[in-house]
Amino acid sequence: MNDFADRGLEPTTAIVATQQIKASASDLWTVISAPGNLTNIHPFCSANPVERWPGLGGADHVHYYAGVHYRRDVFQWSEGEGYELLVGPPSGKIAKARWWVEASSISGCNFGIEVISYVRSDVDPEAREVYERKMIREAIPPYLRAVVQGVAHFAETGEPVQRNQFGPHHIYSPG
Repeated sequence: MNDFADRGLEPTTAIVATQQIKASASDLWTVISAPGNLTNIHPFCSANPVERWPGLGGADHVHYYAGVHYRRDVFQWSEGEGYELLVGPPSGKIAKARWWVEASSISGCNFGIEVISYVRSDVDPEAREVYERKMIREAIPPYLRAVVQGVAHFAETGEPVQRNQFGPHHIYSPG
């Protein structure tokens, strides 16, 4: 696993988005654990090439409409419950993400994504605060809301999400 501290990176506060979904937990698990699933559920993802998926050691790539490219590496996998990822550009990871599913009834479940971003510890505190506010606290919540809404949309309708279906994102998929 990538050691953030060795690279001079410190964690920021976790950001979480959750959604109640009208699908069984097992059906939702099938959706989020399928290889290449992001093309069906992610409104900012133009392509999701897979190196190895699913399971521990899995890896795939997220190509965003804005041209940004991230790689996701699975470092924890709990079949039917969720997984944890190291995420970032191929040059180095910048975040940890956790995707999880919890049954709430026979035909419903709760779904969530939690992201912890890592930022450089050796920068001016004022510059770091501005970066964290603009690039993390303001940018990540609407991103995660759109993704969890996309997961719900696909799980409930079987229809892939469209680009920017829940609004554009200034970093990953401008309007």
